Amino acid sequence: MYSLIKAGIATKSELDEAYTLDEALKLYALYSMDRDIERFQAEEMQAEMGR
Repeated sequence: MYSLIKAGIATKSELDEAYTLDEALKLYALYSMDRDIERFQAEEMQAEMGR
């Protein structure tokens, strides 16, 4: 959950008070997938520039 706080997606109080554990885990999964997509796109762009 620290990753969500660090990224500014949610505050500690929001995670404690507004989200259930299940919702917070889903939010983290979405955030993680978004980061993975951005990383793969950056890798693809670098690979194409290197050709």
